[in-house]
Amino acid sequence: MLKYKTVPIPKINLYKCGSSIQSKGSFRKIKRLREKRDYRFYNACSIKDRDKNKDYMYLSKFERIHPYLPNTKTLCYDTLLSMLADYSKVFIKPKQGGQGNGIHILRKYNDKYSAIRIYNKTMKEELIPHHRLKHYFNRYFRNPSDFIAQRGLYLKTYKGQRFDFRVSPQKDRNDRWQVTGMIGRLAAPGWDVTNINQGGEIIHDLRKLIKPETEELIYRVSLRIAKALEERFIHLNDLGLDFAVDRRGKIWFLEANFRPNRKIVNVKRNRIPFEHVCAVYRKYA
Repeated sequence: MLKYKTVPIPKINLYKCGSSIQSKGSFRKIKRLREKRDYRFYNACSIKDRDKNKDYMYLSKFERIHPYLPNTKTLCYDTLLSMLADYSKVFIKPKQGGQGNGIHILRKYNDKYSAIRIYNKTMKEELIPHHRLKHYFNRYFRNPSDFIAQRGLYLKTYKGQRFDFRVSPQKDRNDRWQVTGMIGRLAAPGWDVTNINQGGEIIHDLRKLIKPETEELIYRVSLRIAKALEERFIHLNDLGLDFAVDRRGKIWFLEANFRPNRKIVNVKRNRIPFEHVCAVYRKYA
């Protein structure tokens, strides 16, 4: 039988679920406990704070990070028109989405737009005359402020398939950021989205994809981003950062994932956040 028991809240806590805290009441309690300065909640942030556009606006303030950020804005129809005028490809993503679901990719042609919608391993494309773009926008984006419009990148390819990277910065026992791993993600043939949930494939041998100096640069930028995000979200110790390399070899930072799911990639690396928290406990609690 299950029995309820009231116990004291631990001084050191690690939030290792796959989603942000959605209850406002729960997050207010965590905030109050944090403010007492003798409680730590690692990787605990509210769903209100997890917003791709807020991340972009915050990180763009850092001079050594801004050059690696593709132009990103909260979606509205005028913004979409402006970005389609500036770029030949635009991604529209849910601000709080994940796993590649709900992404729209718009490309411009002479007298039409190609619009691709991705959801649950399906990709549907339709051609839209310019004068019908507003109708498309109103049909799929009833709450446009819930989405971002982002400059579309033309990625490097491997055997004709696009790829990007998932980088894992994590705190070590001495409270220092380290990169514990990096994998390549190969999109399914003909796809722009590399997520494993959308049919992507993992590539462990990065030498097939990029030069060692490019890999080293991604590592350095990853650590800058981890340290910057820690200033905004206190008590971080585990991140999954998505990077891409375009056809010219320039690297781009796409988005940050808190408490990334590594079941598919490498289960061992899930232990490092626990080891860090245990070291903190022994030192402070």
